[in-house]
Amino acid sequence: MEESIADWQHKAVRVHRRKVFTLGWNSEAKRLASGSVDQTVRITRVDDHCNVKQETELRGHSDGVTNLSWHPTHPDKLASIAGQEKSVRFWDTRNSKNTATVSTPGANLYLAWSPDSHYVAVGNREDVVSIVDTRKMKVAHKYPFKYQVNEMAFTRDGKHLLLCTGQGELEMLSFPDMRKQRSLKGHTASVMSVALDRQQRYIATGGGDAVACLWDTEDFICQRTYIGMDYPIRCLSFSHDSKYMSIAGEQAVLDVENVETGQSLGRLQLHCTPEDVAWNPRHHLLAYVGKYGVDYGEIELRWK
Repeated sequence: MEESIADWQHKAVRVHRRKVFTLGWNSEAKRLASGSVDQTVRITRVDDHCNVKQETELRGHSDGVTNLSWHPTHPDKLASIAGQEKSVRFWDTRNSKNTATVSTPGANLYLAWSPDSHYVAVGNREDVVSIVDTRKMKVAHKYPFKYQVNEMAFTRDGKHLLLCTGQGELEMLSFPDMRKQRSLKGHTASVMSVALDRQQRYIATGGGDAVACLWDTEDFICQRTYIGMDYPIRCLSFSHDSKYMSIAGEQAVLDVENVETGQSLGRLQLHCTPEDVAWNPRHHLLAYVGKYGVDYGEIELRWK
């Protein structure tokens, strides 16, 4: 029987002064970025033995940082959005500089960086998706939707943008022309979250119906559903080898599933709802908001 996630090694690290909203590993898998209500992005270096070192603080946002995305290939650059700000900020962590700020049509909720690094898709509260050209640092196109749009993700080849919708479907749009190619309908409520595995075998969706669906990328058939949650699922993440998937949302638990066998690695009981979870892109190392993440900005690491 596989070791329970509760028995993996773990440590808690206080990174921020207030609640942590968003997490992400860089392309080298050595640095963890976190965004917080305290209006900062913090960079924490994590070595192969899970020793941690606080490295950089990025200041400039005027509201809580709600989402971030590392540059897909450059290990020192990232983008972030915050609260009611109508812009995307780009950073170089080597000198802690805000290298560019691109104005957008509204206050933003979600962002995704294309694999070739040339575009960042940004979704706002008015359900408008803006495509930022990072070579010119300006909005190249704006696409308003007549229904709710939530989290987004690019496919690994960059030819499609996956869009979670309030219609219970995941839309697959060709990129860059944004034409609808297909819809994956597996939810009875809004689709809130989406994740793709690094092996390009699976797409996972999480919904307001508290269900997570696992789709194959060949026939786009739902292979499995996870129904252990009682509240909406807002964050999904695959391990680097596509073996494990974490599921979390609007309840104080974190589930980890073995994708290959369909068996559960167990459930972590948390003291707060985890706003985000993130598997390291090279190791079996999971980051999530820790026990005191709401009040004291703590992140927890768990590895084997």
